[in-house]
Amino acid sequence: MFIEEIDRRYRENFPHDKENWPELLSQNAILWDGVARMANLSVIFAHAVNGVSELHTGIIEETVLKGFYDITPEKFNNKTNGVSHRRFLGNSNPPYARLITEAIGDEWLDDATELERLVKFENDPSFLDAFEDAKKWDKERLAKYVAEKSGVVLDTNMVFDVQVKRFHAYKRQLLNVFKILDIYNRIISDSSYNPTPTAFIISGKAAQSYTFAKEVIRLVNSVADVINNDARVNDKIKVAFVPNFAVSNAELIYPAAEISEQISWAGSEASGTSNMKLMMNGAITLGTYDGANVEISELVGDEHIKIFGLRTEEVEALRASGSYYAWDVYNADRGRVGRIIDELTDGTLARLSGNFDMVRDELMTNNDHDLVLKDFYSYVDAWTELTNSYSDRRSWNRSAVHNTARSGYFSSDRTIGEYADDVWHIGR
Repeated sequence: MFIEEIDRRYRENFPHDKENWPELLSQNAILWDGVARMANLSVIFAHAVNGVSELHTGIIEETVLKGFYDITPEKFNNKTNGVSHRRFLGNSNPPYARLITEAIGDEWLDDATELERLVKFENDPSFLDAFEDAKKWDKERLAKYVAEKSGVVLDTNMVFDVQVKRFHAYKRQLLNVFKILDIYNRIISDSSYNPTPTAFIISGKAAQSYTFAKEVIRLVNSVADVINNDARVNDKIKVAFVPNFAVSNAELIYPAAEISEQISWAGSEASGTSNMKLMMNGAITLGTYDGANVEISELVGDEHIKIFGLRTEEVEALRASGSYYAWDVYNADRGRVGRIIDELTDGTLARLSGNFDMVRDELMTNNDHDLVLKDFYSYVDAWTELTNSYSDRRSWNRSAVHNTARSGYFSSDRTIGEYADDVWHIGR
């Protein structure tokens, strides 16, 4: 009754002076075709609408909420998310925080933009050596925790490749799993294949009723079981799932990370915040041009981030064309992609708790909505290029410090200040 009355009043006051007002009303009305559109209700009641990243703000203005934007563009704004640099760098990473303070003073704890002053230390050999020591300490601390909680012994000389976030199909933990399986399969099939030794660390939770996400968690653990118990590959890869992801163990994971996996399909991630926390701690982003990865890329420059995969406009064009068929990818490469898909149901990964028919069906029967197979080769190639550069530790650490230096923008202090000025109008 209340929604019907709100909808009636909105229609009554709708601006009929616009030439295309019937089309706009069809987009904006709360009630349409027997459906209550709650996002429309929210926009009608709101005095400000925030896309939380530059990319997603553009998407809601140009497509998702275009009808509202055409009528009230002044409502729309972008306030990119932020995180607490005091907690996720200052408190979580004692050796690096201490090193930063020794170099530039402690004002960065009050004003994250002070981190920019680290730029002049990017080519300082003593600072980079100290950063290496701090990262080693962080990795050893995390390895001890992982051994206690997961029983997986990690070699801290390996690259620590981290993906920690809520489990969801669009965030594509499945794409990460496919990459790991591809590396595993190639190691055991091709004696000349020699990837950079890597420890893959994955964590996160699934919503209580989100069965597919829970299946992917089960898959991660099954892949870890197979790989970690195969002596043929353990000098090259290890896989650890960290259970019960929370702020307490996140504060151990972020500082130890060297690669930050941010691999949602372009146009799906509103912003992300793990990308910011990992960047602050000197991890290099491996990701799609999506969410706040866009801002990270603009801040650090192309040489300090690794971007892969379809762009948002390419995803939209592909979906509109109706030309993508997962079976085409499968049939074109039975040796790599096809092999991984087959392994989901042929018993290879079934020792712990059975096969993964649901995951296979999501890809092959439902035609891979999240474009896991479409972005697979670009992703693996980008990962290979990034990890190949790990042998030049001085250059790697220079990029890591550069990421920290540019991360001040992502402090929640900046986000809240922008809200105060532009949304709440309360000043600072």
